[in-house]
Amino acid sequence: MPAPVVAILNMKGGVGKTTISAHMPREIFSQKQKSVLLIDLDPQYNLTQQLLEPKRYDDAVSAGRSSLRLFEPAPVSDFFDINVKDDEPPPANQVAVSLRYIVANPGTTISIIPGTFELTKYSFISDQAKLGHAREYFKHAISKARNEFDLVVLDMNPSSSFLTFCGLSVATDILSPVRPDKFSVLGLELVKKLIDHPAIGGKPNMHIVMNGVRRSDGITQTEKDIRSAPFFKDRLLANRVYQSGVLTARTDYTGFIQERKVSRRKEVAADLRNVALELCGRIGL
Repeated sequence: MPAPVVAILNMKGGVGKTTISAHMPREIFSQKQKSVLLIDLDPQYNLTQQLLEPKRYDDAVSAGRSSLRLFEPAPVSDFFDINVKDDEPPPANQVAVSLRYIVANPGTTISIIPGTFELTKYSFISDQAKLGHAREYFKHAISKARNEFDLVVLDMNPSSSFLTFCGLSVATDILSPVRPDKFSVLGLELVKKLIDHPAIGGKPNMHIVMNGVRRSDGITQTEKDIRSAPFFKDRLLANRVYQSGVLTARTDYTGFIQERKVSRRKEVAADLRNVALELCGRIGL
C-alpha cells in the first residue's frame, strides 16, 4: 500500500511548522522503525538548514539533489523556464540525502530532499502549459516515493502558491501546527478553504496540533475556539508540543533536537513522540 503523504501546513507563518517537520518525523522513524522521507518545499529551506550541515547541503545541490528535481528533469532549466522533456522522475532515493538509519536494518532510513531558493522560479513563470507539466511531473515523483518509503512528509510554505497547490494535490493528510493566538486559527480557516476548493482533488484529512503551549497552561482560549468549531473540533490532537528553548533553531547546532546534548531534551523528545504516535494512529501507520 502506498505510503501516506503528510503536508505540514498553516497559512500563518511562525507557528512552528518547520520545527514540527524536522523533529516529529524523527520519532516515527525511531519508534515505529519506518522509512521516512522529508521533502523541503519551502524556498526559504529552513528545514534543510536545520538538518544538513552547509558543506553537505552544497554538495547535494551541486549534484542536482534538491526538490527542484521533483518538478522537472535534469538538467533543470534556467530561472525563468521549465524543462518539459518527457523523462521519468528519478527514484526518491537518488535525490534524497540520508540522515540516519536503523543499525539493525540499514534499509530503514530518515532522509531529506533538500529545499532551494530556486523553487521561487515557479512564482515567476506564467506559461500554464509548462507549469502543468511541472505539476504532473511532481505528482509522478511523489507517487514513486510513496512506494520507496513508509511515510512522506512535506514541509510547506505558508502561502497560496504553485508549490502549495502541488503539495496539497498529493497529500493524503495535513498536519497544521497552531500556537495559542487567534491568528493561528485564521490560518486554519485558510487551510480549510484550500482543501475544500474543487482544484484540490484528493481532499486530504486535516489534523491540528497545539504547539508552543506553556506546560503549566490548562486549556487555552485557542483550543476552546478550535473545539467549538464543527469542522476543527475532532481534528485537534490530544497531545501537545510544549514551549521550550530546546526547540529553538540555533546557528551553532545542526541536526535533530533529540540528539542535542542539553537539559530537558528528553522531556521535549517525549512531547514529540506522543504527538507522532497519535498522528500514526490517525493516518494508519
